[in-house]
Amino acid sequence: MPLVCGLLPGDEATRLEHLIVGYGLAGLPFAVVLATWRRLNLRSLWVVAVGIRLLLLLLPPLLSEDVWRYVWDGAVQLAGLDPYRHAPADPALDALALDPILAAVRAQIGHADIATIYPPGAQIIFMITGLAGPNPIWIRLLLVAADGLTLLGLARWAQALGRPPQLAALYAFAPPAVLEGAVGGHIDGLGVALLVGAGLAFSRRRDGWAGAALGASIATKLLPVLVVPLLLRRAWRVVAVAAVVAGLLALPYLGGSGPGEGLAQYGGRWRGNDGAFALLINVFEHVWPPGSGTVDLSPTLSRLVLRLVAAPADALPWAEGVVFAAAKLAALGLFSLVWLALAFRHRRAPPIVAFAGLLGPAVAALLLLSPVVHPWYLLWLLPFLALAAPDARWPWPLLGWNCLIFLAYLPRPAYLRTGVWLTGPELPLLEYLPVWFGLALVGMSRVQRRGHRATDG
Repeated sequence: MPLVCGLLPGDEATRLEHLIVGYGLAGLPFAVVLATWRRLNLRSLWVVAVGIRLLLLLLPPLLSEDVWRYVWDGAVQLAGLDPYRHAPADPALDALALDPILAAVRAQIGHADIATIYPPGAQIIFMITGLAGPNPIWIRLLLVAADGLTLLGLARWAQALGRPPQLAALYAFAPPAVLEGAVGGHIDGLGVALLVGAGLAFSRRRDGWAGAALGASIATKLLPVLVVPLLLRRAWRVVAVAAVVAGLLALPYLGGSGPGEGLAQYGGRWRGNDGAFALLINVFEHVWPPGSGTVDLSPTLSRLVLRLVAAPADALPWAEGVVFAAAKLAALGLFSLVWLALAFRHRRAPPIVAFAGLLGPAVAALLLLSPVVHPWYLLWLLPFLALAAPDARWPWPLLGWNCLIFLAYLPRPAYLRTGVWLTGPELPLLEYLPVWFGLALVGMSRVQRRGHRATDG
């Protein structure tokens, strides 16, 4: 369905509108998979899933501009330059854009005034794929291959944990997994493949391979670092190898600017498609109403606020900035409580059980509390939802979220036409209310079961 919709004629914005409809319709076959996944043939599942992704390569990368930055970063490195030192729009890189192909790539980069945020492992991939030419098709093809490996690794990891391998279908046909690599070209798919590889190696007691895959995953996107503290005591060899591999991948970029500046701008400015974070913002706006001017804070708090919102150090804290910083701190506090509770719960579990048991709920909590939730972020959650689905109820509302995440793209066609991103409160409500309602039902059910056990005891 996404392929048929995406191939309909029109300008870029119109084709994107058609593709978003297809993205939403992709939730219908996924709903069928959710009901029938145990009966699927594993080999057929893999062939169909990879075949669909290969066909989607026929579409242009309409869903975001990120893949163009990947291509640009690769070209910058092949020219012998540091991709972290200059933002794409920096005049220092004008000579690179004398090539008409690279000029066209540069013109399509979103937020070209901000330096790249992607870690060294991702940068190496951008450079390697750039050897084939400055074309996003090579990165997208690599991500289709990574998805194929994810499906194989997830099925075998499930078998090692005593669960049905067919649960890989829950990743294979989830709309974000189908579209965000093959069409969106997001490097997250490779990071997820490496993380699943780490879990598989870990389950087979191959600590060296597990550490290498975990380190490479962290070097591609930083999110898997969440599990490292839990492994320090009981699987220190895995952590040690992961640190060595991540360090080796970062070695070519030592002495350069690093991704810190870009990450600070991203973390300080961005807010989009947020769920619980929007509620926190609303709470703090009652304390510091928008438009109320500067806020009188102590010097220490002022420095903290300005850093959290990536403002100049000599600026005065203003109401909207203080609200954003306060909401960030509150979200971080809530997430820390969730992480500590999960770590305490898994403190005596075998490391491989804790690896999957902590990362899934921790990633879910992080996404639900984050100020920015792009649809491709759900790729990091999907393998753990699939692994937990046969034995638990909490993954099911989150699996349903994959059918609703396309709503986050609805403002994008207008943005392509006008340059303004406008989102009303109705879209987040449509997306998040079913998720929160489902999780609330799961929580109530768990409380009731505990009450029944206490009564029976």
